[in-house]
Amino acid sequence: MYDSFPAKINERFKILLTINERIKMKSKIHLFVPINIGRNLESLLKRKAPDTEFITPASSAEELKYFAKIFDNPVKEKLPELIVTLQAEIFKYFKRDEVREHFDNINNIFPDLRKDLTALDFNSTSPFIKPLLFVPLIMLINKDVKNPPTSWNELFKKRFRGKILLPDIHTPVSVSFNALMKDMAKGENTDDFFTSLKHSGLPFDVITGVNKGFYDIGILPLPFARYNMGKNIETFIPDEGAIILPQMMFMRKDASEATKEVARNLFGKNIQRFFSQLGALIPVIEEIPLPVELKDKPKFYWENWEWYQNLM
Repeated sequence: MYDSFPAKINERFKILLTINERIKMKSKIHLFVPINIGRNLESLLKRKAPDTEFITPASSAEELKYFAKIFDNPVKEKLPELIVTLQAEIFKYFKRDEVREHFDNINNIFPDLRKDLTALDFNSTSPFIKPLLFVPLIMLINKDVKNPPTSWNELFKKRFRGKILLPDIHTPVSVSFNALMKDMAKGENTDDFFTSLKHSGLPFDVITGVNKGFYDIGILPLPFARYNMGKNIETFIPDEGAIILPQMMFMRKDASEATKEVARNLFGKNIQRFFSQLGALIPVIEEIPLPVELKDKPKFYWENWEWYQNLM
């Protein structure tokens, strides 16, 4: 096609086309993690993969819209090479063959899950899903509350109607809390409980609402317990254990080497230590200890992966 061009022009034109194709095929990574680690993690990964486009939704609602856009009619070139998310909503898309056919079996590619979590059935049984970390949910209780709850089941009591605050209703925290509380109810009619739950925008709004006594109880990930110093709040892991949200990773079949290197880094000691020590999140590799808040009470409300997917 280009043979009629003078040799030098022809060569330059081919180089420009190659550059243009590379720009078009720029690797994309979708990254949505707890906000206490999000910005630092994104900056770290961008330094390791400067030519990669990072898709980082500003909210859970924005992430859900993005998933609907790319998964309703999946086209390989429009799908990110790597997806890191807490959204259980993604399960429904991976029930479809036209989505699964674009993604790789990654369960055996990355490090084995740590033994203490394997013993508790935290291993993913889906070939497309690899847990990257686990987010524990706990209670924040205003110190002025008399006879505070010691278990999740106590929240069903009428005295807590309208007194429980969670983040925005679309967040994985609120979605998972609702699903797991329905599981704890064991079929009892708890409609009044769920309609009485209050939602605010961000985790810091939940902290403020409980600290000022507008609400008795807040439900948040463990990391936000570290923002309660000097406040009128007690943090508490209920008797049944912390509710667990898995941070999941999915990889497209033809992922670039740069994307695979980012994924390997996420399971490396430095980033897993960052998750545990600075993020108060549960690491998945053996070499990194649990967050200090969980060392004395490593108890979790969790059965197995199929149980969690079915509840969602």
